[in-house]
Amino acid sequence: MTDELKNKALEKGVPIIKDEGLAFLLNYIREHECKTILELGTAVGYSAIQMASLAKDIFIDTIEKNEEMYKQALVNIKNAGLEKQIEVHFLPIEEFETDKKYDLIFVDAAKAQYGRYLEKFLDNLKDEGAMIFDNMVFHGLVYEPENIASRSLRSLVKKIVKFREMVHNDKRFDIMEFDNIGDGILVLTRRKSGS
Repeated sequence: MTDELKNKALEKGVPIIKDEGLAFLLNYIREHECKTILELGTAVGYSAIQMASLAKDIFIDTIEKNEEMYKQALVNIKNAGLEKQIEVHFLPIEEFETDKKYDLIFVDAAKAQYGRYLEKFLDNLKDEGAMIFDNMVFHGLVYEPENIASRSLRSLVKKIVKFREMVHNDKRFDIMEFDNIGDGILVLTRRKSGS
């Protein structure tokens, strides 16, 4: 069913996580026994379904502001029999408020807002938790933003580059970067020393 869902999404141009990125994400969840997950950017529910399918005690809050995608995600999640494990919230990410603490926050939404999302949801991350950001190389464009013809695309890519630089200089986090996996994965965990 997930292959069919993936193929449909790709046909319609819906942005979903690349296979290698998904494999990394699922492996991370297994290795670190993540049970509570916040996903920023549901799209059609593909990655949430994959994550929830790993174990019956994994619970996911996922946020989507596009009504068409939200409705499609609900159908896909119901068809997968995972509506008890995945709750889809229909609103802009900026408006989502919760006191819950998560083992993992997976960010695959508006790339230009990654810095804002980091600050907004950091308090919702458990001390041992991680934030995983997708699309950190953005089809390889982060390596040569000056060669991008489109001004809006160049601006977006520069924001991704700026975010990468910002987290590298942020002493609160330990960083693991995997530019060669999928479309580039960045993993942030809090420094144990608190320094």
